[in-house]
Amino acid sequence: MQFQTLVSDSKSLSGNIGVLFADDELIISAVIEILKQTNTHVTLYGIKDPTELIRSFNIDGDFLNRIHLRTYKEKEMVYHKCAADLKDSTINVLMKGNVSSAEILSFILQHKSFIDENNFLNHIACFEIPSYHKMLMISDVALNISPSIDDRIKMINNIERFSKNIGYSHLNIGLLSSVEKPTSKIPSSIDAVEISMHFSNDTFVNVEGPFAFDNAIDKESAIEKGIESEIAGDLDALIVPYLDVGNTLYKSLTYFAHAKVASLILGTTFPVILTSRADTKENKVNSAILALRTLL
Repeated sequence: MQFQTLVSDSKSLSGNIGVLFADDELIISAVIEILKQTNTHVTLYGIKDPTELIRSFNIDGDFLNRIHLRTYKEKEMVYHKCAADLKDSTINVLMKGNVSSAEILSFILQHKSFIDENNFLNHIACFEIPSYHKMLMISDVALNISPSIDDRIKMINNIERFSKNIGYSHLNIGLLSSVEKPTSKIPSSIDAVEISMHFSNDTFVNVEGPFAFDNAIDKESAIEKGIESEIAGDLDALIVPYLDVGNTLYKSLTYFAHAKVASLILGTTFPVILTSRADTKENKVNSAILALRTLL
């Protein structure tokens, strides 16, 4: 699947995105661009009244009519009202604004009804990398610090459901390590074998590993190293062994390779847009479009 398939032709996408603490220029700028590219409504929750900031953009009345403000004196009330609106589907997408990822995650975990039956959350980053021939998903780059074998199995289960939802009919998933052959000196390589075996009878996903990064994304590299693989160089998704690896890879791709990205939390009962506060406006908008597309 191509990244542009997910983020283009978005004008008909609708919903109501709740943005927590949309009180700075970058967030409001992204919100306005989301309104321009989709047919969604946006509800802004916070302590600071963003009215003057919104007016400074001189936007049309049609867009203003799709912005709803929920301003309260205390942060606890902001979260309380946002939770109530999520529970009764007044809003059906949650977006991180000017607040830490840890705080958003804590808010979600306080409400059992926000977690789906898999009972596991992971972050998925969907990349358009100029030198790669299709969209590449990477997990986990933001939530799970040192996921166990069972955690990574649950990650793949979440990714499988997400991928079916957005239109995949088959998925190639690689398990990243620093080597391509299992060795007891590198635990991630041993883990990869066990995780691969778990999915050996799954007809939707083809899970292989361990892969070093070069032979995961480049077929010629795999051939030169004598690696026999059906999916080397043709991965749809890459599972990293630790958050340190995923986060570094995420920032390397966005800063050095100028990759475009759309990011969500998986495992919730509604889409959650989780981008870095340093992410570009384009990446925030792409993440919102992806979230709205999952509602279809």
